[in-house]
Amino acid sequence: SDPQEPLVITIDTAGKIFLQETEIALDGLVPKLQAITQNKTDTRIFVRADKDLAYGRVMQVMGDVTTAGFTQVALIADSSVPAGSKPANGQ
Repeated sequence: SDPQEPLVITIDTAGKIFLQETEIALDGLVPKLQAITQNKTDTRIFVRADKDLAYGRVMQVMGDVTTAGFTQVALIADSSVPAGSKPANGQ
């Protein structure tokens, strides 16, 4: 089988959502994931969020993705996800 690169959803410190490098509204996230994966629900998806972000926002995003049927969803806690999703310098 062909190993696929995982898709990465990033939630920055302001709570904005990015799919790969593109900002996206929460209500557009699942349809975009379904289009990109061609409804392959076993596609690996990483949710990357700042460790100080409200837990509820992270669970809202992960809940929407798993409710849509995606089974390979993993959370990555990150202390360097500033607003705008650009890498932090010296943090």
